[in-house]
Amino acid sequence: MTLHGGRVPAFTAVTLATSLVLSACSTPEPETEEEPVGDYVSFFWVEREVMVHTLDRMFTEGDPDQVVENIGDKRDRLFDTAIVREDEDGYAVELDNDEWNTEAVHNSGQIDGALADAMYNNEVTWCGEPVNGEEFVDAYMDEHWETLDTPEAYEASVVDYVDCGDGQP
Repeated sequence: MTLHGGRVPAFTAVTLATSLVLSACSTPEPETEEEPVGDYVSFFWVEREVMVHTLDRMFTEGDPDQVVENIGDKRDRLFDTAIVREDEDGYAVELDNDEWNTEAVHNSGQIDGALADAMYNNEVTWCGEPVNGEEFVDAYMDEHWETLDTPEAYEASVVDYVDCGDGQP
């Protein structure tokens, strides 16, 4: 069925043209930065690294069963993504994020939320006076975010910090 003798109605043509112009000018959706690309390192990647290494040390220094119990309702996300796994020795943290099953969650924010719950609900007890894990991670980010240039430098810094160092690579 052809309307208007095969011509496109003026209203439809104007609407189509306006839509094309507006879509060409719109800002694309920002991409989330899961992994460092080249020398670019995202805030969220660094924070995630600190939380994962801190959680690993919590298992080593404390009672892993209690640490897992304290994580709360979001603990299943850490198991589903294989960040935390149960093995014959108890619980372990997978530090190699290439081994994580990130398809088990909708986005990295869900991983970050579960790790944040783990930090909020557990303490760092091995670096002097006990401190909430969230405060420990925040202290690192406050001191070291944007002070290093590469993923490798941040990785070395995080490992040093979690081992009670000053975080200087």
